[in-house]
Amino acid sequence: MQALPNSGPTGYAQPRAALPIPSLDYDEVGQVEYSAYFQDQQDDLGYFAGESSESGTSPPLPSLAPSSETVSDPSLQLLAPRQQHVAPVTALTTLSRGIASSEAQAAGKQKLERRGHTKSRRGCFNCKRRRIKCQETRPACGHCVKQGLKCEYPALPRIVHQPQHQIPLFSLQDMRFFQHFLLNCYPHHPIGAEELWTHEIPCLSEKYEYLMHAILGYSASELMATDPSVGEAALSHRLKAIKAIKKSLSGATAAAPSSPSSCSSSASNDKDVMFEEGNALMATCIALTYQSVLLEDGMAEYLTFIRGVMIVAIQMYIKGANILFGDYLGDKQKEALQPHMEGLPLIDAGWTEQAVRSIEGLRALVEGVEGREVERRYWELIMDIGRMLSVSSWKAYVALTDFYTWWMMLPHDKFQSLVDPGNQVAILLATHWISLEQIMATIGEAELKAAAKLPAPAQPGRASTGNLGHLGWLRYLNAQVDAEHHAYNQWPMWVEEQRKRDRGCFGRTIF
Repeated sequence: MQALPNSGPTGYAQPRAALPIPSLDYDEVGQVEYSAYFQDQQDDLGYFAGESSESGTSPPLPSLAPSSETVSDPSLQLLAPRQQHVAPVTALTTLSRGIASSEAQAAGKQKLERRGHTKSRRGCFNCKRRRIKCQETRPACGHCVKQGLKCEYPALPRIVHQPQHQIPLFSLQDMRFFQHFLLNCYPHHPIGAEELWTHEIPCLSEKYEYLMHAILGYSASELMATDPSVGEAALSHRLKAIKAIKKSLSGATAAAPSSPSSCSSSASNDKDVMFEEGNALMATCIALTYQSVLLEDGMAEYLTFIRGVMIVAIQMYIKGANILFGDYLGDKQKEALQPHMEGLPLIDAGWTEQAVRSIEGLRALVEGVEGREVERRYWELIMDIGRMLSVSSWKAYVALTDFYTWWMMLPHDKFQSLVDPGNQVAILLATHWISLEQIMATIGEAELKAAAKLPAPAQPGRASTGNLGHLGWLRYLNAQVDAEHHAYNQWPMWVEEQRKRDRGCFGRTIF
C-alpha cells in the first residue's frame, strides 16, 4: 500500500485531534449577570416553555462506550492488547465513572447555555425601576397590566436624515456672475493688481465662502444696469458675504492665543493661516466696497468697508503675514499714476468756482462750534480738494486720496457720528464731497485709463461704475437734507440736475 503524504508509517491513520468539551470555569461564573433571570415565576415558566418548544429534541449526550466505528478504526486497534489485561471490575468502574462525568458535564452545559436575552433600553419606566425585563408591548407591558400601573415608555430617539449630496450652493446664474466678474467688472483698485483679481483672488474664493459671495454680489449689482432681474440675487449674495465675514471674524477672536508662549509656538501656523484668510478678507472688503458704490444708500457701508481694508492690512502687518496687495498700496499707487495724470488739463473754472463758493458757505456750521471738531476737519479736506482743482488736476486727485486715507484712520466713535443719519451737517458735507467727484469726472476717467482697465473698444457700462454709483448716493443724500438746511445744499442739487439731464455734462466720455 502506498503511503499518503504526511500520513505517518504505512498502515497507520493520522490520529484525530481531541475536541475540547465546552465548560464554564469558576471565574466565568462570577461574571454571569443573574439579574436578568430574576423574573416572576409565570415569566420563567413561559420562558422555558418557549425554549423547549423551539429547541425540539435534545442533542444526544457524548458517550465513552466504544462503538463499532471506533473499534474498526485502525488507530484504536493498538489499544486492544492493553485493554485485554484490565480487570473486568476495574474496567466497568472506570467506564461508569466516565459516563457519569460526561452526563454531568452535558447537563451543566445545557443549563448554563440557556438562550440569552437581548438587552434593550426601550423598556417602560416601571420595569426599569424594578430592574426586570420589559416585554415592550404597547400601549402597556404585561408587568404594568398585572400590577395595575400606568405604563410609560421613554421617547424614541429621533433619527435625523442627513443626505450625502446637498443642494449646490451656487447655480448657473452664479456662474454667469463669476464670468462677468473675471472678464468685465473686477475692481481696478489697487492700481496694477489686475492679475491678482483674475487669478489669485478667484482661487481664494473657492476656499472662503464670504469672498465668493462678495464677488458674485458685486458682479450681479454691476449687471443690474442692463438686467434689473438680478437685483434680488445681488443683495442675497451681499448679505451672505457680510454674515459669513462676521462669523469668520468672531471665530478668529475666540481662537486668539491667551498667552505669549502659545502665541510664539504657533507663529508659523498663524502666518500661513493669516496669509490666506487675511488676503481673502481684504479682497472681500474691496469687493463689498465696489458693490456699495452701486447702492443708493451705500455710502456708509462704502466707508465702513474701506476702513475694513485698512484694519485687516494692519493686523496682517503686525503678524508678519504677506499681503497680496502690498506692492500696490500706499505711495506706490501715486508713483504708478503720476506719469499718466500729472499733465491732465484743468476742469472748467466755472464748476470749480461754484464748488468752492458752496463749500465756503458751510463754514458757519463747523467753525467755532463746540463738538464739531471732526466736522471741521471734514470741511477742511473737501475745501482743499476744491481749491486744488483750480491749481492742478493731479494735485486735486492727490487731495482726494488723502481724504479717503483720513476716513480709514478715523476713530470709530468719530466715524459713527459722521455717518449718523440725524447729523445734518455731516449730510451736507457728504453731498458736497460727492458733487466734487461728479465734476472731477475726467480725472476719474484718466485714473481708469492709467490702470489699463478698459478693453478696446470700450464696453457700455464698463468704466462708469464709480461716478454713476456716486450719483445714486447724491440723489439719496439730497433727499435727506431737511428744510432748515436746504439753503446750504443748492449747489449739490444743481449737480444732480445736470447729471440727470446729461450724463456726460462734466466731460466724461466713457459710459
